[in-house]
Amino acid sequence: MSLKIGPAVTATPHRPANDRKATRAFETRLRTFLEQQSEQARQMQEASLQIHCCQLKLARSLFAEEDADQDVLPAMEFPKAEFPAGAGHWRIFDSSPAPGGPLTESGAPPSNRSHSRTDMEHLIERAAARHGLAPDLIRSVIRTESAFDPRAMSPAGARGLMQLMPATAAELGVTDPFDPEQNIMAGTRYLRQLLDRYNGDLDHALAAYNWGMGNVDRHGLARLPEETRNYLLRIKQA
Repeated sequence: MSLKIGPAVTATPHRPANDRKATRAFETRLRTFLEQQSEQARQMQEASLQIHCCQLKLARSLFAEEDADQDVLPAMEFPKAEFPAGAGHWRIFDSSPAPGGPLTESGAPPSNRSHSRTDMEHLIERAAARHGLAPDLIRSVIRTESAFDPRAMSPAGARGLMQLMPATAAELGVTDPFDPEQNIMAGTRYLRQLLDRYNGDLDHALAAYNWGMGNVDRHGLARLPEETRNYLLRIKQA
């Protein structure tokens, strides 16, 4: 007796309609996800290129001298990149010249008025007399804040001889914080306001000038940061 064995036949398993529908839905979601990821990557690359371009232009504005009229970068147009959610925030430097002209080495636009050290001394005397402060105090603040550089600018954005923050300068009516006269007059007036606020206590006033009134009001002098403690010492020793 012989047996004849034919090829095995495997039946295709039956897939319920619900399984097929779920599979198609998953494939659709996966395809959409991959497309979105690709678009986000493209946008991030465009944004990164824009940032590098701005940084190069900023370097040109700061350091180019004889070849300032030559175009370092070719004309380039970039589509605006919409940053995807969760991508974080980019800070792009504005390399366009300030209204008053090109930036100085300190990053500040040059003041339209020049003042010698003698002129500054006269301004200090006038400001001290107007606001009832000792000239030596104003002089010490200027020496500590800017080393008598009227174009000084801090990383935080404080400007000029007495390092006025933009918001403070605006409240004091300053239109050009790099102008020595406006800066000294406004800075002295602000220091007078702080002294009045803290009943003539110089430590509180100077701490508020450096650290901010809000911080001093909330924490007092017991929790001064080391930077502010050193600031008070430099003012008193100057």
